[in-house]
Amino acid sequence: MTAPRAEHLESLERGLRVLELFGIDNVYELAMIEVAERLDITRAAALRILGTLEQLGFVRRIGRIYSPAPRVLSLGYTYLASLGFRAIAKPIVDALMQDTGETCSIGVLDKAEVVYVVRAEARRIIRIDLNVGSRLPAYLNSMGRVLLSALPDKKLNAYLAALKLVAATQKTVTDKRELKKRIVTIRRTGWCYIDGEVEESIAGLATPIRDREGRTIAALNLSLSLSRHSKREIEAELLPKLVASTRQIEQILHTDVAVDAPSI
Repeated sequence: MTAPRAEHLESLERGLRVLELFGIDNVYELAMIEVAERLDITRAAALRILGTLEQLGFVRRIGRIYSPAPRVLSLGYTYLASLGFRAIAKPIVDALMQDTGETCSIGVLDKAEVVYVVRAEARRIIRIDLNVGSRLPAYLNSMGRVLLSALPDKKLNAYLAALKLVAATQKTVTDKRELKKRIVTIRRTGWCYIDGEVEESIAGLATPIRDREGRTIAALNLSLSLSRHSKREIEAELLPKLVASTRQIEQILHTDVAVDAPSI
């Protein structure tokens, strides 16, 4: 009996390899000629692949330059929302919630929104009605701003240009220049704190979760009651705990080995 032959679509392989090129060595923009050279394929083949990816919404073209489009993030969301990621992250998220007494979540960027993929909710009289699968505008959320800060400048500028800012509270940032300033600052600090922009009594604190190559793939956040914590306390006591939990998740993602991970 002849062994079953594994089916192989060369065109699909090439398309996936093109997507993998973006982000290598922090390069997020490529010309067609560069794609052809890096994959050792003809320029005509590179042009067909890029054209197909553009039509499908996975890359965008400005002049002769191609860059990843927001739809690429849906591939990462599928991975992060899978049982494997939840199995890794949920015990750590639960432990952080128990340690701080505050709601803890993980979110990913999907187009202009943050999607909640893991959540452990503390019991509070005042709460935000969010669950796994819930979405919020990225600009309005500490996780969203962390994820936006990881975008290349051109993608961030395009996002802001298309953005229609709507105030959820009196504290919501509605000036695009100020919003960009705060997002860019996150690149330097490595964390985001927002105060009363979604709900006036709630603050948000978030840090990026990065893969082995250092790319931001998700964000970890604490939703904090302003009646329970001052900003000084948040930065001095809760931020280190949030960072430690983030590093714990990253360590497992990078090595596939749990070190001092909370028991399920």
